Amino acid sequence: MKRYFYTARDNNGKLIRGVLVAENEKELADKVANLGYFLTGFKAFPGRFENLPKRRISRLTQKELLTFTLELSTLIDAGLPLLEGLRNLAQSSKDERVKRIINEIRRRIEAGSSLREALSYHPQSFSYIYQALIGAGEATGRLPQVLKDLARFIEWQMNLRMKIKEASAYPTILFFVMVGVVTLLVVKVIPSFKVVFDQAQVALPLPTQIVLGVSNFVHKFWYIFIGVPLLSFVGCKIYYNTPKGRYRIDSIKLKIPIIGEFVRKLTLSRFAHIFALGFRAGVNILTCLEITQEACGNAKIEEAVGKVKNSVNLGKKIAVSLEETKEFPAMMIRMVSIGEQSGNLSQVLEKVAQFYDEEVTRGVKKLFTFIEPVLIVFMGAIVGIIAISIFLPLFRMVQIFAK
Repeated sequence: MKRYFYTARDNNGKLIRGVLVAENEKELADKVANLGYFLTGFKAFPGRFENLPKRRISRLTQKELLTFTLELSTLIDAGLPLLEGLRNLAQSSKDERVKRIINEIRRRIEAGSSLREALSYHPQSFSYIYQALIGAGEATGRLPQVLKDLARFIEWQMNLRMKIKEASAYPTILFFVMVGVVTLLVVKVIPSFKVVFDQAQVALPLPTQIVLGVSNFVHKFWYIFIGVPLLSFVGCKIYYNTPKGRYRIDSIKLKIPIIGEFVRKLTLSRFAHIFALGFRAGVNILTCLEITQEACGNAKIEEAVGKVKNSVNLGKKIAVSLEETKEFPAMMIRMVSIGEQSGNLSQVLEKVAQFYDEEVTRGVKKLFTFIEPVLIVFMGAIVGIIAISIFLPLFRMVQIFAK
């Protein structure tokens, strides 16, 4: 393979310069023609060419990925060749980091890679799902439509995260206030009363003894209260990164009241979205299920999708395969069955995705509406216990002094 510097003209007569890898001049002309240009000149670089090395570049944020996807879709849909579209995106970007990523993608395409291959060198920015759907769009000629669908999916993910953040803001603040109040009472308030009780030499009731004991323990071994939660979190994260640990923890998540219902709906919504995207992109059913399996986000459901893929590979209907796993609701199974019979599976899956989008939104509100009163009651109970444990000996002191 040789590397060629070439000059060409687009349909509007605009001069284009770039670099491509080809075996000979004829292959170079074919590649330039495939890019939508007319070759006007070229120059071969000496020596053989190896593909660009992999190197780490900062990742794109979700907002930057959405902007990149939307703008590239618009440019290609307007008839602009892919390389020219990427060049325009790089030039219009104000962020040098984003500009470097786009330029590297463009250089790899100029060197003979497909868009999917170029994106695969940036897995932190472009997920496996993104790459697979882009590859399907390139193969079927539906790249602009696939980019639009991906933009909608990314936007859905961003909106969902925003809703979760908004709904969790008050419970999070409440939790930290609760921790702060309890810490203040245990560390500052209770020890000051202990001095008074010791001087008065009053027999302390059991609740007061327990609270004073806890306060004394916190003073002596405060590092345990910081270290144990931190080590537990790190340990759970390490365990979750193992296949066995992830499967067990994800299975437990689905069984937790209220939380499990929310996680399942969120997973099913993601399943329907990705499945519909794959069908619209022209991906075959087995590949579509493989992509969906990677995107579910829950190991238990991913296992079920894997079983569905195996069953479909043996000739079974998708709806029948979903029902056999016992992990998918009857409504989804009926809708998929209707889609298979009518031949409109992608449209039906989009309806299912819309239904679960609404269910997830309601689930977010329901989840955090449940958490708020639980935190308030828990905080009230702890403060109440501490207050009672302090006031009981004070009442006893007043009775003694009154006599």
